[in-house]
Amino acid sequence: MKNLTDMQVDTIREVSNIGMGNAATALSQLTNQAVHITVPQAMIVEATSVGGALGGEQQEVAASYVQVVGQARGHLVLVFPLEGAHKIIELIAPGANLDPQNDEMARSAIQEIGNILSSSFLRSLADMTQLNLLPTVPAIAVDFAGSIVTSVVANMYEITEHLVVVHTDFDIAGKRVGGYCIFIPEPGALRTILNSLGVGG
Repeated sequence: MKNLTDMQVDTIREVSNIGMGNAATALSQLTNQAVHITVPQAMIVEATSVGGALGGEQQEVAASYVQVVGQARGHLVLVFPLEGAHKIIELIAPGANLDPQNDEMARSAIQEIGNILSSSFLRSLADMTQLNLLPTVPAIAVDFAGSIVTSVVANMYEITEHLVVVHTDFDIAGKRVGGYCIFIPEPGALRTILNSLGVGG
């Protein structure tokens, strides 16, 4: 889809907001802490500019990546700036001083967080669209934002014109953690989702 109508963009934003809200609930259950989020900001961006949407191409981040299989295939990437990833790991394993750049246990924790949040986000999207959407086992990467996104896009046979980037701040036990959710639909997947939501055009 080359051009989205204002109604389609608004629908994508609303669906993304609900998905992030459900992800926040899952994060609350994982950390056993109350989790509050700012109003999620959903952006429709070009593939070439997504690194900038994550705070800059050179921002160091920890990311969990899953393929989305089912009736609307794509890729879902959950990204936390490295400082935020440290805060979340500290909540899960207090005092362990785990570093996702060097410790396998820390990377496993980010992978598990990504698995829980991705599953929650996709479950809410599946409920709204009545589509079968399932995540694969997540992969984990700690790198620069631009490098991670480029790597994911390079694995696709064709690049879609639109990526959906959702940003929100999680407030967990007084610690603020910024997070991003990137949905990269494969060709035709975004139209399938919009058709299911009644705004396919």
